[in-house]
Amino acid sequence: MKTSRIIVLAIALGAAAASARADFYTKIGALYNSPSDVKVDNAAAFRSSLKSSLGYSASMGYKVSLLRAEVEVQYFKNSTSGASNSSGSGLTVSGDYKQYSAFVNGYLDVPSFFGLAPYLGAGLGEARIDLDQLSAKQGNSSVVQLSGRGKANGYQFMGGLEFHAFGKATVNVGYRFMHKGSFDTHNFASNLRQNVSTGVDKMLEIGLAWGF
Repeated sequence: MKTSRIIVLAIALGAAAASARADFYTKIGALYNSPSDVKVDNAAAFRSSLKSSLGYSASMGYKVSLLRAEVEVQYFKNSTSGASNSSGSGLTVSGDYKQYSAFVNGYLDVPSFFGLAPYLGAGLGEARIDLDQLSAKQGNSSVVQLSGRGKANGYQFMGGLEFHAFGKATVNVGYRFMHKGSFDTHNFASNLRQNVSTGVDKMLEIGLAWGF
């Protein structure tokens, strides 16, 4: 009797292991990014708006059953579109904002219905932000002139739908919310260190994965 139970248990565990697919995968994605304003918080306080832009992502991961873990890199470049100072006066702003990010993400893939599978995810990482001659002038006077790189810790939340097609190819459409901390850099206009806050990025995503 004991032996038969052990055999039944072994068969059940084997079936469960066989049904829990484990696969490595790669993924590329396009991200339409709507970023928060860039803020400098000090005596020369100003706020610069950034234009929405298209960014890119690439990742490698491992999927076991309904769970996935991956490492992801992202790239964005946003142009400035206007600025104001602490008194609300208009400023002339120029330059670009570049962001290179790396995240470790975890996902839960909900079982599919009608060919569509919802997913939820979260990630922790770091953004390297390059302020490419980002400057603000009031008349002929430079209020802020930033140039350099800073690093800010960040986190993100993801959600959307996946569609499994073409064998092991998976298409996903989703939404992301990314928050980044502040960092210090140099203001050449005042020759002082400045604290720069970049806030939240809201993104629409379309991606293509291969391997699960």
